[in-house]
Amino acid sequence: MDNIANTQHFPAYKRITSPDAAFRRCMEIYDYSFPYEEKRSMDNMALSLKDGRFHFLALYADEEKAKESVPTGLLTFWDMGEYLYGEHFAIDRAARNGGIGSRILDILKSFGKPIILEIEIPDNETAARRQKFYERNGFILNGHKHFQPPYHSDCRFLEMKIMTWPETITAAEYEKFRKEQLTIMPSDK
Repeated sequence: MDNIANTQHFPAYKRITSPDAAFRRCMEIYDYSFPYEEKRSMDNMALSLKDGRFHFLALYADEEKAKESVPTGLLTFWDMGEYLYGEHFAIDRAARNGGIGSRILDILKSFGKPIILEIEIPDNETAARRQKFYERNGFILNGHKHFQPPYHSDCRFLEMKIMTWPETITAAEYEKFRKEQLTIMPSDK
């Protein structure tokens, strides 16, 4: 997936490879969609763009938005070879609940690799809805005890749940993911 707008599937998407205007708009959505302890700094996100394993997709709701280069959301993931690690996924508040999220997950699934992602503990309505969204899209809650490594020096490990597609992962696969996840966390902590 190179730096192209894919108009075969809508929403359209474009891989961001430098901190341009689309990147900055996506970062606005990112900033209000995730709490501080669950997100990278803008500088670290821009630095991650240089890693070939990292994919930052600007998402566009329709052809007109793609032509205007006005992103409707973002998806960041790491291609770890044997699997994809979906790190962040957010849609602009005004565009939510229209099926865009499900179509984006279909695009991610089209890579044909297993997908691992983290979700908050479903102890409130929003977190529970998020888990149900992923379950409706074929993701499976795994039983592995998981703590997300801190993104910032003033944060701690954060308990999260692991969801995977198309099937659960073994304890050995989970341990491999944990070790590899530590290698991609910000070093500016």
